[in-house]
Amino acid sequence: MRLSATRGALGFELYEPVDIGPLTIAALELSLPGLKFPIDLSGGVPKFRHRRGDLEHARVRLDLDRGERWLVPIAAELFPEGSRRVTLFPVPGGLGVGVLGTGRAVAFDLLWVPAQADARFVVANARGVGFDVPALGAALRMLDTAAGKLGLRRGRVITVPDVGHKLGRALLPAVGVRAPSARRVRLGALEVRGRAVEVVLDAAIAPPELGAAAARALDLASLVVEADDALAAGDVDRARAGYVSALESAPRHPELVQLVAEIDARVGARAEAALGLLVESVPATQAGLVGAELLARRGDLHGAREAVEHAARREPFAPLSALLWVRLAELERDPPARAHALDRAVAQAPGLAEARWARFAARLARGDVDGALSDAEHLEAIARGARARHDVCRMAASRLLEAGYERAAGRLYERALRYLPDDAVATAGLARALVLAGRSERALPLFERAVELGERKGAVSDEALIDLARLLAEHVGDLPQAIARLRAVPPASSRRVEALWLEGRYRARLGDRVGATLAFARMREAIELSSEPASEWVPWLVEAADNALGVDEDAAAAERHLATALRLAPNDAALGARYREVAERVAQATRRS
Repeated sequence: MRLSATRGALGFELYEPVDIGPLTIAALELSLPGLKFPIDLSGGVPKFRHRRGDLEHARVRLDLDRGERWLVPIAAELFPEGSRRVTLFPVPGGLGVGVLGTGRAVAFDLLWVPAQADARFVVANARGVGFDVPALGAALRMLDTAAGKLGLRRGRVITVPDVGHKLGRALLPAVGVRAPSARRVRLGALEVRGRAVEVVLDAAIAPPELGAAAARALDLASLVVEADDALAAGDVDRARAGYVSALESAPRHPELVQLVAEIDARVGARAEAALGLLVESVPATQAGLVGAELLARRGDLHGAREAVEHAARREPFAPLSALLWVRLAELERDPPARAHALDRAVAQAPGLAEARWARFAARLARGDVDGALSDAEHLEAIARGARARHDVCRMAASRLLEAGYERAAGRLYERALRYLPDDAVATAGLARALVLAGRSERALPLFERAVELGERKGAVSDEALIDLARLLAEHVGDLPQAIARLRAVPPASSRRVEALWLEGRYRARLGDRVGATLAFARMREAIELSSEPASEWVPWLVEAADNALGVDEDAAAAERHLATALRLAPNDAALGARYREVAERVAQATRRS
């Protein structure tokens, strides 16, 4: 602080900006009333610091980049999975806020509506993708945390009371000066200055005139205070009742109707009624995502497409716009139309992983391997850190391998291993790709390394064990070692049945008649105890029955295998005939005994 002449009186002023949280106090001036000239100034600031001044002027600046960093931990409450991005941007009459999570995003406007010395914002134009509640509820929950640090929220209005008094108490006592009186200052308009916004408090300023949008939003806020509070608290039914009640005072109000429609759209039985309510006040094609989803449920994909396009083109928060295009792609049934929507999503937010992954999957589905690889490369570049880039390469490689593109998958597995050379899953994936590409001799040591890496970490992949066993048996002819690998597959594995089937098959090839019989019996027991039977098990049970008849001549065991198979495929006529034949042999043997 330093002495200054402030509006014809002696006072103090800041000689350099001071930061308080996300805000910067760029200027602050206060007068010292009651002093008479001449005044001895030789003592400087310390001589007058005991006197209580009047705040005359202050200029507060919010750097939007700093504000975004300040909001990141606050947004974490709304996005427990982690908010990947918080964006602040100017909108007419206030600030826009956009928050991106994993596969979902919310954006809303904070319109500036000051009341004398009280800073007030009203929430307007809330929209989002990926939430189970209306976007307004998600926005209000986030603002509850933010307002708790600065002021209070009531309904959709956030108030920081007596800003001048708060600034004085936060700043001046720390430098040994009494907090000033702030009863005369008023807040001015919000001004945008590049990537910052500023507001002035001044004793001589006229109250700013509210814009039409801010005035409408403030008037609506007064009608729905209790409903908004209920929505923020998660009480959707009470919120809906409040909005319906407000419609009696403001019939067919577009925002109220849209809120009721958003709530009803999440209840399947109310969807048709929600669409009917919506179109009474606003065309469904102009109702954003809720209009699109309601139209799509009715089968009007053209209308749904128009609604999403209308919302996406007007959306200033790029990640939300991109997610809207992704949502449209999910609604599309025509592959070219789906591809167009995903291209728009990627163009809107090139760094959004969800849009890239969606286009990767769509390109892979239509056989565009080069396009899918291009998206995989961009995803790799977007990821931060070796672990994240490894995960991207491994996931893309796995999907390519499932689609039958083993060479492309092999290249991506190799890239994944550059980031984490000791990853067992990627090592096994590369080996699997090599087997499918006909390069089994290279795959064998890789499978062995994958198993070794898993053993080191105490988590051997059952898939790696089974694939290694198949390779040892089919390409190397080492049946004993293959059986040893199969026996290492844990009982809780989802591929336990397959491991027991292969063990029985390989033991039969070795001539281990008893071992094969026991392995097939354990396989049948595992199938009988399984809660998720699979059709692929039927031929394995038939093979077990053939083994019982051909090696042991045990018709009773064969009958049990076939009976279990028949429960899995009761409409298989050939299997039924085979079962009856074996059952007759068992009955004849019983009669003879």
